[in-house]
Amino acid sequence: MGEVTDVGVTLPDRITVLTCIACGAMGRQERCDGACSEHKLVLVAAADYDALLAAALTARERAAVMAAVARRFADGGAEDARDAWLDAQEAARRALHELPPEVLESDWTAPGTVTGWWCARCGNVDLPQPCLGVCVWRPADWVSLALYERELRRAEPVIRSARNLSGLLARMAATTPRAGQWQRNWDALRRQAHVALEG
Repeated sequence: MGEVTDVGVTLPDRITVLTCIACGAMGRQERCDGACSEHKLVLVAAADYDALLAAALTARERAAVMAAVARRFADGGAEDARDAWLDAQEAARRALHELPPEVLESDWTAPGTVTGWWCARCGNVDLPQPCLGVCVWRPADWVSLALYERELRRAEPVIRSARNLSGLLARMAATTPRAGQWQRNWDALRRQAHVALEG
């Protein structure tokens, strides 16, 4: 359900608007019969919203795989710390290899936005821009900033968990203890695994 304005109008969550690919103007020439009900609408490109949803899904899936690797350390000691370390290290490398970097590296908190005026009567969104003299109109999909922010609040814990686990797995993948230090390093990483799994 969309955001409700102070005058009781429910703004749309997702909308398709004619957009000029040259100047970025949005809207259409047809207007209401003189009684437009205009409401401010802050929009995010639907492609950015869809990318956030995909990143959250990928982060959830990959976090489950990385958590299984981290539990090898967290769940207990090992009879042969060297063999256990090398097995977990290889699993960590595989898990990291399958994690798309953009999931963890993208800044999902600052999407590009545009502000238009939406008519509750006819559904038009108006965002005039200085014309460049070459108008090429295409339909473009947008979502409200409120919807994007709701999904971001749901996605942030999942993405944060994937980041924490990937940091732990990166240390596992890149570190090989010196001779005689296998058990000591196993115990140290075990403590770090507990922290990553709880975060």
